[in-house]
Parts: sequence; structure tokens; C-alpha cells
Amino acid sequence: MAMGRGVSLVLIAVVVGVESFAGGEVRWVELLTALAGAVAAVLLFGRFPAAVVACAVAAVVVLSLVPGPAATSPVRIWPYPAVACFSYLAGRWCDGRPVPAAVAGVLAAGLPVGVLVDVSQRGGFGVLYGLYGWFLQVLVVLAVAGGPWLIGRYRRQRAELHTAGLERAALLERNRIAREMHDSLGHELELVALRAAALEVAPALDDDVRARAGEMRAGVTAAAERLREIVGLLGDPVPDLGRLVARATSAGQDVTLTVSGELSDSDAVYRVVREGLTNAARHAPGAPVTVDVVADGHSTTVTIGNPASAPGSGPGFGIAGLREIGEVTAGIRGERFVLTVVVPRAAARRPVRQRPRVWRLVRVPLAAGGVVLVLALGLYLLTGTDNRLDPAVYQRLSIGQSEEDVEKVLPRFQMLGDPAPAPRPPAADCRRYWATVQTDARLFYRLCFADERLVVKETVPRSAVSR
Repeated sequence: MAMGRGVSLVLIAVVVGVESFAGGEVRWVELLTALAGAVAAVLLFGRFPAAVVACAVAAVVVLSLVPGPAATSPVRIWPYPAVACFSYLAGRWCDGRPVPAAVAGVLAAGLPVGVLVDVSQRGGFGVLYGLYGWFLQVLVVLAVAGGPWLIGRYRRQRAELHTAGLERAALLERNRIAREMHDSLGHELELVALRAAALEVAPALDDDVRARAGEMRAGVTAAAERLREIVGLLGDPVPDLGRLVARATSAGQDVTLTVSGELSDSDAVYRVVREGLTNAARHAPGAPVTVDVVADGHSTTVTIGNPASAPGSGPGFGIAGLREIGEVTAGIRGERFVLTVVVPRAAARRPVRQRPRVWRLVRVPLAAGGVVLVLALGLYLLTGTDNRLDPAVYQRLSIGQSEEDVEKVLPRFQMLGDPAPAPRPPAADCRRYWATVQTDARLFYRLCFADERLVVKETVPRSAVSR
């Protein structure tokens, strides 16, 4: 993650530098402020990733709300690469929930602020204008922050699945070695002990030889016991839930085991219980753990629970490996963290390739983006029903005419957005309307009012938008 933060700092610094030196005049205050903020964000990201991403998104929101003359205000794009970089790092290295929640909170807070700013500039129509601007802002943030965050989450899940696969392969290899040691070497040791016992009681041998045979039998028996201990460390060749729980209890865990029905696949159930106890010991040490195993004719349901209030309680990476055994559900229920795995019968279970759950990652952002896009299009179509001014009506308007008289002939809505921004008179309220008949010389009209009088009326050509 350190290298990623370094690359992010360099990228942000390059963009800030290019923007600050553009136009021939260096904006030193903005340059130094932005660089200081980028350095602070990189240093604080390790401890407060969600807060750093939220601050970067807030910079995008604030800069979009700051009004300025269109001809002289510089374009500031440095917050966008900052949002993209920190969102990717958060998705790659941090937990999934805090970052989207923080971004959603910033966007939700920006809605009333944006509406109030537009109302102060455009009057009552500022409500619709602010909503439309907020919709577009949400779509931009979803693209700039959501895309890199999803890429980071995808890579994180790939890494977790790879780790789980390696752990699974190591476990299978250890179990294979354990079985071979138990079946082959253990059997040979038992035969040697049996032959030594026969020599120990053979009447044709003298007492000294029988004594040595007894020592050999005792040594072989001790070696066999030691082999059983090693096999137990490598992997349990004969899954035994009772012995597994007893071992966990002797290690200090408070475990309560309940088994109902006849287990159809004791090896898979054993693995589930072992993983659940391991996660409970790692994330909620000392807390009581309940293990309920319920078997029927079709599947076995294993439910493992521990108090969620214990520090750090939550799922571990090893749970990803359980998805090849059965259907996994993990989360908070009431005041407990509960892991539930439904294990089908061995004949019904097929090996599956573990892949990152891409759809689970993208469905929420896609749904949110779809809703916002539909609302934005709906608002745009609503205002488009009555936001065009007839050229003949425009010609009859005169400078100095009262605002009340002008409003009587104006359309109900204004344009959403300003494709050709221009400076406006001080304390003036400017409105824009599409022309009903558009030509290259007449695309839309701009009317500005001050002191309840019309002070500016101008026709905006298509060439102004092209610029």
C-alpha cells in the first residue's frame, strides 16, 4: 500500500502543478495548499481511509459550488485524480463498508448546500437547477470514485481467494501426508511392536534377550504415540467433532456443541466447525462460542455464533474457502456474529472455481447510478416541456422593462445548465431560455434582471458554445 500511496501523491502533484502553472501566471497559494492537502491525505490514509476519500469527494463538491466568472476562472481537475487514487487504494486495502458510506454522506450533505447556492443565484428555479446539478454530480462521483473502488475491491477479492486457495491446497497436502503416515508408518510400527511383544514372551530366549525385547516394544509404542501426536498436528485423518471441541476447550475457548441427526459428510462438517472456531478464537478471544450442527436427509446446517460486541469480531479470510463446501452466510444477528454454512450431501456437491463476486460489487453502484440517471433525465424532460422563448417575443422585450411585465411572457422553466457561461452584472439575476427557432446566430437567450428591471438581453450564438 505504501507504493500505491507514493504513486498517488506523485500523480496528484503533477496534475496540481500543471494546473497551477497554466495560463502564464502561477497561483502559488492554490499550488501550495493543494500540495499540502495531498501530502496530509497520503500520510493519514493508512489510519483514516474513509475520511480521506470523503475529504477528496468533498473537494470536488465544494469546487463545483464555488461561483466564478467563466472566462477567467481556471478549470480545476486535481480533485478528480485524488478521488480516483484514494478510492482505488481504499478498495484494494481497506474494509468495504466505511468508504461507500462516507462518500454517500458527503453527497447527501452536498444536496441541500447546492440547492441553497442555486436558489440564492436563480431564485425559485434554483431548486430544480440545484437538483439537476446534484444528480450530475452524483453520476460524476460514481464514475470517478466508484469505478476505481470497484477495481480495488476486485483485486482484493482475487488476492483473498488466491490466499484461501493456497491455504486449502496446503491443508489438503497436510491431510494427505497425515493419512499416509497414519496408514503406512503407523501400521508398520504396530507390526514391529507386535513382534517385539512376541519376543518378550518367547520361552526359548533367555531373560536378558526378553528384557531387551520389552524395551524395544516400549520404544516402538512410544514412537507410535508420538506419530499420532504429529498426525494430529498435520491434520486429523478421522474427523471427530467431539475431539475438535475438546481440543479447543483445553486451549481456553468456551465452546458448546450440539449435534442433531446423522452426519452424511463428517469431513466437510469438521472443516466448517474448525474454521468457525478458528475465526472465533482470532476475532473474539475468550467469548463463548455455540456450535449447532443439524443434519437431515439432504444437507447439514452448521451454525457458529459468538458475541458481536467482542473486540474485532467479524469474518476472517478463511471463510472464502468454505464457499466451495456449501452455502455460506455470515453477519451480525442481534448482538451476535453468526456464521452459517449449509453443507449438501457429498454426492450433490460439485467442485467449483472460486471467482471474485463481481456482481455483488457492482450491483449497488449500478442501481444507485441508474436511479440518479433516471431522475436527472426525468427532470430534464420536465423542464424541456416549457423552456423555449419565441424570437418574436424576445424582440418585443426592452432594457429597463419591469421584471413583472417580462415574466408574464417568459416560459415557465429555464434551461438546465449554462453551455456558454458569461460574466453577469453585479447583483443581477440571469436567466436562460432556448430559442424556439435555433440558428447558428441564435441558440438561446440570456436575460438579466437587477432592481426588478431588465438590464441585459442578449442572443447567444452556437459558436459561443463551441468555444
